[in-house]
Amino acid sequence: MTTLAPRPHKPAAPSLALDQLPLRPRWTMGRAMLAFVAAAAVVLSLWGVRRVDLSLFALIDGWPETRNLLERMLPPRLAAEDRATITRAVFDTFFMAFAGTSIAMILAVPLAFAAANNVMPLAPVRLVARGVIVFTRAVPTIVFALVFVRVFGIGVIPGILAIGIHSIGMLGKLLADAIENIDPGPREGVIATGAGSTQELLTGVWSQITPSAISLALYRLEIDFRSAPILGFVGAGGIGVIMRGYQGNLRYPELLGVTLLIVVLVIGMEMVSTMARRAILGSEVKQDESSDGSTAPVRRTGVVAAADVPLEAPWTRDRIKLHVAGWVTIALFVASFVVPGVSLREFFGSLGELPGVFWRMVPKDMTWLTDNVVSDLVETVAIGFASTFMALLVALPLSFLAASNTAPGRLVYRSTRLLALLLRAAPDLVIAVILVAAIGLGPAAGSIALAIGMIGFSIKLFADNIEEVRPGPRDGVFATGSTRLQEAAVGVTPQVLPSMVGNMLYLLDISLRSSTVLGIVGAGGIGFLLNNAAKTLKFEVMGGIVLCIFGIVYAIELLANWIRKQII
Repeated sequence: MTTLAPRPHKPAAPSLALDQLPLRPRWTMGRAMLAFVAAAAVVLSLWGVRRVDLSLFALIDGWPETRNLLERMLPPRLAAEDRATITRAVFDTFFMAFAGTSIAMILAVPLAFAAANNVMPLAPVRLVARGVIVFTRAVPTIVFALVFVRVFGIGVIPGILAIGIHSIGMLGKLLADAIENIDPGPREGVIATGAGSTQELLTGVWSQITPSAISLALYRLEIDFRSAPILGFVGAGGIGVIMRGYQGNLRYPELLGVTLLIVVLVIGMEMVSTMARRAILGSEVKQDESSDGSTAPVRRTGVVAAADVPLEAPWTRDRIKLHVAGWVTIALFVASFVVPGVSLREFFGSLGELPGVFWRMVPKDMTWLTDNVVSDLVETVAIGFASTFMALLVALPLSFLAASNTAPGRLVYRSTRLLALLLRAAPDLVIAVILVAAIGLGPAAGSIALAIGMIGFSIKLFADNIEEVRPGPRDGVFATGSTRLQEAAVGVTPQVLPSMVGNMLYLLDISLRSSTVLGIVGAGGIGFLLNNAAKTLKFEVMGGIVLCIFGIVYAIELLANWIRKQII
């Protein structure tokens, strides 16, 4: 009989007492830096509010002037003698936005391929492509419009160019991100067949991002149509020219009437864009229904005769919709030049002059950097921080009411969503004009105007994030008998915090870019000096200011990218 040796005793792992368990995460260098950035953001926001001299008492003191202005604006009206001109200007505005977005899409696609890490092997080419994307995205549309109006004259051509160049950066970045996130499988399959590089990019890459490209183009058209009326304030055509005339002649009822018309058109444009996205992309993947009612891909077996193999793709409903959408796009693009009366020779001639224009804007020395420029740049940054801070104070609680999964009722949800839509549809520059007339010149009016528009945009961004949370943590918190407020604080907020932080930095980016142009209507910031430099054709001063704006916005973007890596 064999006796088994006793198994060696394995000492148990030492257990920690309850008082030895860590109650919070360890303080790493990254966590310390995040805490420092958060504290700095709060300090800068409070500094911005103080720097622009914004206080509740100032708003209360300015209420009599505000009420007087509102009484002068009511009731809004569309002057009968101007209706034909307004109708023509509305069409010019739409086609200006459509042409600019279309041109941007055409140019952004190759730029995105050149900037994507998984497609372009040459690092210098990627660096140049990324630089172009960042620069065109960082400079506001109206700044480009200011430059082009002084070079090419008043009309829709400067507006088309301004929208197109700025949209290249926005579309290029998003398309490059989509290319880098493709599934490598289809691309490797195309390469395995011996296809060339062009076939590889078209079949293995472009076919995967086509839905994203269509969705981005429609969404960008919606944004460009919202911003196009503002370009008329600097002479870039469209309905903004009429609005500037009303503002200069103190015709406030007409100004309010056109503003409300723009709000209605923007809301209609957003609805049409949403329906178009659903119609084109809503049924891309079809599945056959099995006998038990479930859906699953159908596997076909057996040998198919050569005569049964189709030589071309069948004309399915989705393929017909895509072709119709393509032909409609081409027709609208042609109409974008025909309806406003834009000469193609003149337009493409202006494209050839752009390199010379940008070269004239390159500062040859530092004489443009005066004390006024520095002071107004600091004021611009203060407006950006102050407006973002005020917008977040209002938007963060309202975003929980605008999310379908946290709103207390359907009526509250729809009402908050409608409020957000109305706020973001109103042009910032028009709100600034009204506030300047009501409470006087200065950065306070500009900060409030930006905050009003940012509230609507912030509510939409944050509410969309909240609607994407996982229900499990919420159900667990709710099962403990927590209130709705505790459920939102513990079950929802930790899940959306990383995306919310990223969106807060994105909002600051937008606010800083938008604050650069408020000075055009006397609402503070660097826009006043920028407009004066454009009027006097001081291109080097304009270029220096644009480079400063680019540097500030790019620094915010680098900070945002670092924070995302730390918290995600």
